[in-house]
Amino acid sequence: MSNNEIIVITGAGQGIGKQVAKNVNKKYDLLLLSKSLNCRKTAYEIIKEKSSKKRIIKYLRINFEKNPNNELLKTKINFKKYKKIHLILCAGIVDYNIKSYLNIKDWIKIFNVNFFANIKIINLFLSYYRKSKRQNKIIIFSGGGVANAFKEFPIYSASKIALVRTVENYSQIFKKLNLSIFAVAPGATKTKMLSKVLKIASVGTRSDMKDVILFINKCLKINTKFLNGKLVHIRDDLKKIAKNKDVNFLKIRREQ
Repeated sequence: MSNNEIIVITGAGQGIGKQVAKNVNKKYDLLLLSKSLNCRKTAYEIIKEKSSKKRIIKYLRINFEKNPNNELLKTKINFKKYKKIHLILCAGIVDYNIKSYLNIKDWIKIFNVNFFANIKIINLFLSYYRKSKRQNKIIIFSGGGVANAFKEFPIYSASKIALVRTVENYSQIFKKLNLSIFAVAPGATKTKMLSKVLKIASVGTRSDMKDVILFINKCLKINTKFLNGKLVHIRDDLKKIAKNKDVNFLKIRREQ
């Protein structure tokens, strides 16, 4: 017997995605996605835990760089079984090298992973969300280069900005649905991606992985309608955000 909520997690083979998968509340079933079969390894590690005996843990290898057919995802979920389906979209890649911006093929591959793959996954679940009477959540990880320029990784920066703006747009397009969609800035967290970044660029606020996990679990637990369309940092005070009535608060805007 499975739980009545499932979380679909991208980038579940390593980094933040893997740690989120291994540390979210055990009441959720999981569908883990990654470019490599590392998602299978993550799934097996979770299945071995005693607390996961009653959970359904599935995985699917998807190479987002190659513009895959994401319809295969639907075959992995019994939609009639779940009262809620949440998406936590962690997968992302940075520019391959400092001259990637000169190669349009690199732009396409990176946008496929960081932007188009996320949109395709969200769109696949819209028919379910339109019928759902309970709050479903879409949590999308942002990254460096959204709030400020990131000249060392311009493609990554551009793709993340596009994603954050889409979060705002979707929050308005689907505001009548029982759906909460928002972006999360985790801060510079120790991952393989961060190691690559640090070789050629400096980063801002550092974060511990445990704090990222704590924040995600809190967001899964509470009503996050007040976060719709926003870009929230894991260190932000959620109570203060909830009280702020400025519709442009924590959204991308031109400073004057």
